[in-house]
Amino acid sequence: MTWHIYLARCADGSLYTGIAVDPLRRLAAHNSGRGAAYTRSRRPVTIAHLETAPSRSAALKREWQIKQLPRAEKERLAAAAPRRRSAGGFRGFERDALDFLAQLARHNEKAWFERNRARYDQSLRAPLAELVGAMDVRLARLAPELVGDPRRSIFRLHRDLRFSADKSPYKTSVACHFFHRDAGRGAGRAAAAGAVLYLQLAPGRSFVAGGIWMPPRQTLGRIRDAIADHPDGFAAVVEGRAFRRRFGGLESEGMRRRLPRGYAPGHAAERWLRYQSFTVSRPLDDTTVLGPRLAATLGRDFAALVPLVRWLNAAIGYPAAETR
Repeated sequence: MTWHIYLARCADGSLYTGIAVDPLRRLAAHNSGRGAAYTRSRRPVTIAHLETAPSRSAALKREWQIKQLPRAEKERLAAAAPRRRSAGGFRGFERDALDFLAQLARHNEKAWFERNRARYDQSLRAPLAELVGAMDVRLARLAPELVGDPRRSIFRLHRDLRFSADKSPYKTSVACHFFHRDAGRGAGRAAAAGAVLYLQLAPGRSFVAGGIWMPPRQTLGRIRDAIADHPDGFAAVVEGRAFRRRFGGLESEGMRRRLPRGYAPGHAAERWLRYQSFTVSRPLDDTTVLGPRLAATLGRDFAALVPLVRWLNAAIGYPAAETR
């Protein structure tokens, strides 16, 4: 088991030293008030420096060593970590984030990943958790019912190999979603059946998306009924000029050739009723992903996607909210 020693930067500028097997989970605990008593009144907390150790005893020894350092030495440790830009609590991704994923695609094996786990934690997991937190703050004003949680929003890097001929253990992209607070309890679980905002990061394959992909039959039926009852309202959301200019039309993956049972040809909503997914997306180039304005770009994309996500969630039974 790999242990981590971390320096956490508190809201008042002070530094807290700790150890954890999963530093991002520990960071989430600090920021929810369930961490150390020291950090409870000094939130939010961000990771300023991260090291790995082969055992708990080694991690405790290194933690003690760091705690004995004068403040200036601790600041030098933090300064030696990759510098990332500030954007509402999110400090940005370094080039190594995409480099790591490109190398993982060539060395998709457990031994290589374990040798590079610290890179993954520092270059990808930590900044992605920061990004989730930063976007959650924005959503609290934009669409309070949509939430992001570093523990629940980030998808696992490990692939589900049970029914796959490809036994590569890891995905070669990272992703997160922002979901209705009343829908589901974890990234990728079937229970998370509401419409979401979604982000994937991968070299040359990054994109932002919104909507609901291949929902369960009962959920799909509710959406179709809502569209059939209010075709003009749905069309107003997905056919607005600014919306189409930014995202294009609905993606047609899995679209039926015929109308589903129960709807007659010539129905006013016929063109929409043949969809089995209701999603739109927009690519993000690598320069944008690594740039200082990523959070601001996602903020604009999310604002444009919220009307679609809210319409779909209302059809399912998850209402919009005015406050958290």
